[in-house]
Amino acid sequence: MKKHSGISLAVKLIFILSLCVMLYSAVQIFKAPAEAREALQTWEKKREEAQLPVATEEETPLPDGMISTPAEQGGVNPAYTEGEVIGEIYFPKLDKRVAILEGTGRTALKKGAGHDEGSAAIGSPGNSVLAGHRDTVFRSLGDLEVSDIIELETAEGKFTYEITGSRIVDAEARGAIKPSEEAVLTLITCYPFSYVGSAPDRYLLSARLIASKPLVRQP
Repeated sequence: MKKHSGISLAVKLIFILSLCVMLYSAVQIFKAPAEAREALQTWEKKREEAQLPVATEEETPLPDGMISTPAEQGGVNPAYTEGEVIGEIYFPKLDKRVAILEGTGRTALKKGAGHDEGSAAIGSPGNSVLAGHRDTVFRSLGDLEVSDIIELETAEGKFTYEITGSRIVDAEARGAIKPSEEAVLTLITCYPFSYVGSAPDRYLLSARLIASKPLVRQP
């Protein structure tokens, strides 16, 4: 009898814990859109207040192996603070815009895609890494395919990337994100997309820089 009661109690506890996890996830899902919109508005306001010049009218094609840096384009290497809204990412296929924040801490990822501070600056040579939650800002990331376009905008300009592939790795895997001499982009989120709770894997989407619109600042 006692054994039966113990099993029953354990089942109830598991049910309650599962319910709490589901409720917490639901709250985050409903709360996230408002925070994401606020972050995008922050970027728009920041762009207006700084009176950032319009990017060049025509995109500059990037020859294979020839990636110019912001410094070569007349700009400066950006120095951002953690949690700062630094730009936006646009997925034409999904018709979705997401704010980009510096850092991958919890606060940043609640508002948009977080730029890994240890990775390359967006549009610069190297691997620029952006992380985002699968159930909010990076929802539907799995619907993107090879050759689809991703557009990013920062204070340095507008950059167009073309998706080259995707893969799934274990969450504990080390060295999954490779360095690069060319300008590439890696988007990372939890996987499976429909998983409830802490997902066991990570979904990595890779893209290469194919064009840029550097900002031309007036002296």
